[in-house]
Amino acid sequence: MIMKHEFIVESLLETEQAGQTIASLLNFPACVYLHGDMGAGKTTLTKSILLGLGYSGAVTSPTYNLIQEYDTAKGVVYHMDLYRLDDPSEIEFLGLEDLWSERSLFLIEWPQKGHGFIPAANLDIRIEVDDANTSNRIIRL
Repeated sequence: MIMKHEFIVESLLETEQAGQTIASLLNFPACVYLHGDMGAGKTTLTKSILLGLGYSGAVTSPTYNLIQEYDTAKGVVYHMDLYRLDDPSEIEFLGLEDLWSERSLFLIEWPQKGHGFIPAANLDIRIEVDDANTSNRIIRL
């Protein structure tokens, strides 16, 4: 199934609403790629997706430890940030195959850094700054 959708978000509240809508579309297990420049809002969107999955705790960027784990009613969400990888083969040391199950959701920032070593995406999300208004974001599924 090919799904295309676009959100133009002008506020944190609208980002939360977009994330909750995205969460309602996800079936576990799934792998979601999050593309966007530094500061585009990938982690903010991840927080909103987790909120839509019923998670209410703190959500932090996994930039330094590469993977954060969150338990939700639907399953376990693994939020990954591959920005700091020098070589895609470094993924092998993360043990992703041990994390994958019928109750897993992978949300992967900078997936291009893990090309060939991460699962194929069920959903590809691109976040861009709106050229017409740089405080807005365009989220494309």
